[in-house]
Amino acid sequence: MFVRRFSLPAAAVASAVAAVVGLATVPLPAMAASTIVLSGIQYDPAGTDTRTNAHLNQEFFTIRNLSTRPRNLSGFRVKDVANHTFVFPAGYVLAGRTTAIIRTGRNRNTATTLYWNQYNYIWNNTGDTARFQTPAGVTFDWCSYTAMAGRTRVAC
Repeated sequence: MFVRRFSLPAAAVASAVAAVVGLATVPLPAMAASTIVLSGIQYDPAGTDTRTNAHLNQEFFTIRNLSTRPRNLSGFRVKDVANHTFVFPAGYVLAGRTTAIIRTGRNRNTATTLYWNQYNYIWNNTGDTARFQTPAGVTFDWCSYTAMAGRTRVAC
């Protein structure tokens, strides 16, 4: 089971976006944040949890830009229930109609694959919640899941 909710009061997002200074491109307009969504979480990679980098990189979450326009995500963040926080790097722009994958382990970032650089798993196999936030900490999308037999990934 999963739950998806949007929480995007235009005034709150507008003030949060206005508070962000020095972005590499134009910040997201007030309602544009709703065009960037959490699209999935791979929370239980196949096999035994070995904590090797290769296995950690099989755990990930994805985001999707639903707009045709590129979006600057500098400073945006995704948090889980335990407040593990991934912060999108300065200058990171997600192209329109594109999905990015954010892997738990380590490697070099590309345009569509980012790495959290963790040495342990983040997403709980029994259930968790991902909160997608503006740089000012305003949550505009989230996805919750609980464990179900035979499932290791959830689409948000």
